[in-house]
Amino acid sequence: MGYVRPRKEGEDMLGILSASLALTLLLETTAAALWGLRRQNLLLGVMVNLLTNPAAVLLHQLFPGWGVTLVLEGAVVVIEGAYYAKYGLRIRHPWLLSLSANALSFGVGVVINRLL
Repeated sequence: MGYVRPRKEGEDMLGILSASLALTLLLETTAAALWGLRRQNLLLGVMVNLLTNPAAVLLHQLFPGWGVTLVLEGAVVVIEGAYYAKYGLRIRHPWLLSLSANALSFGVGVVINRLL
């Protein structure tokens, strides 16, 4: 999902959702390509992120806090890993891919939000 700080008063929710999704797609698609995924598997990665990221970011905004964030991140890793395992075409270590890509995305999000 990528870490997203709680929304401040007056901030645009659509802007937060869009920025988070764009950054997540960039980072996790790049990670998946470096993992060795190609064509259909990369498309699968994009699709699962389109499914999980907006929902997780929205829930994070509605219920801020580290406990909720950890639960949401865990759920995203499980959902994406399950999709990679079930629908991916010969993906090596789909669960580890999901964990790694999401850890990267989350870590970069933390750094960006600390800088802002």
